[in-house]
Amino acid sequence: MHIISRTWLLPLAFLATSSVVASCSQDGRDMKPPTEGQTESIALATTPPEEIVEPIAFAITAPWVEGAPLDDVFTCVGSRLSPSFTISGLPEGTIAWGFSIIDQTAANAVHWAAANISPETTAVEAGVVPAGAVQSLNRIDKVGYAAPCPKVGEPHTYILTAYALSQQLEVTEGQASETMLTALEAGSLAIAATTFTVLR
Repeated sequence: MHIISRTWLLPLAFLATSSVVASCSQDGRDMKPPTEGQTESIALATTPPEEIVEPIAFAITAPWVEGAPLDDVFTCVGSRLSPSFTISGLPEGTIAWGFSIIDQTAANAVHWAAANISPETTAVEAGVVPAGAVQSLNRIDKVGYAAPCPKVGEPHTYILTAYALSQQLEVTEGQASETMLTALEAGSLAIAATTFTVLR
């Protein structure tokens, strides 16, 4: 019978324990503590915010400064031409557009009103009716543009309004201006306007 001294068992137990610890620290399941001078870092992934593009506002641009006098060429003093203007920023869903010119000083008398213009047409030339436009009667009961002609010394204010329409309007050439204006306002998605004055 052999007797093993306890003084030999202790070193063996220590070696076995060290071997187990070493194997655990290298098998990928346990993380070694950071050494001196080593720091832990976390990489944060950042996503740049998407650029927000503001839609262009529906607007009308005319050859006069807001509220300024209208050039005589567009009045009864001059050539009586209809004024030129452009539109921009038609909203999504626009099927057609129209416009009106009314005398705010003379109980909103209509000088020109038209509808059902294609969105592809964004400019109205001086003295020209836009292609496809359906025009109503004006203040002198004629189809088309009536040049402003207030009494001498009596200033009048006019407003040119553009209407972005959600549909083609059921209007006819030469119908009453009140009917045209009602249809334009009822079918509008957005409205843009500019004013001018006339003083003879």
